[in-house]
Amino acid sequence: MTARRKSTINPMVVEMTMTAVLAALIILMTFTPIGYIPIGPVKMTLITLPVAVGSIVLGKRSGLILGAIFGLTSFYTCFGMDFLGNIFLGYNPLLTFVMCVVPRLACGFLPALIYDAISKKGTKRTMLAIPVAGASVAIINTVLFLGSMWLFFGDIFTTNQDVISALGGMVINNIFLLFAAFAGTNGLIEIAVNVVVGTAICKPLTLVKKRLV
Repeated sequence: MTARRKSTINPMVVEMTMTAVLAALIILMTFTPIGYIPIGPVKMTLITLPVAVGSIVLGKRSGLILGAIFGLTSFYTCFGMDFLGNIFLGYNPLLTFVMCVVPRLACGFLPALIYDAISKKGTKRTMLAIPVAGASVAIINTVLFLGSMWLFFGDIFTTNQDVISALGGMVINNIFLLFAAFAGTNGLIEIAVNVVVGTAICKPLTLVKKRLV
């Protein structure tokens, strides 16, 4: 019986190739209806899914890269593609950039740490690590993005008549109402997609990566 020949593929080549594919997917999703799904003035995003896959399967470096691309494409949508983003951009472009990019860097980087911390405790924990880390991407994105929105632009929700009209006349005067109005069902759907679809993708990709490197 001959021993299975060890792969000679450079691990960095595998990581960067898979990262490039996921980055292209993020950019593609940005310009298609599945990337940002409008629900009234609010948009639900499924772009956290490729970020989750990269963070879990490829690690912190790829997660950070994909998070950065997610943030930059989110900032790009503020230039006429997103109603609220366009308003925020008009008030303060720098804070809008920070709001779009920084939370996405975190949601690419931190779940990789969560996955590593859980999976190091054994094979059984690895099966748990994938859905937990996947869910954390959507949670971190939602909490930090909406938290930044309230911190930087909270007054807009009580003073800007265009925003109030777009929200059906609702005046959002505290952060809890903001989360209720913007996260709610949207956040739960994003978490569910990352857990169910993300786990289905990450498990085989993790095995493929191990065989390649």
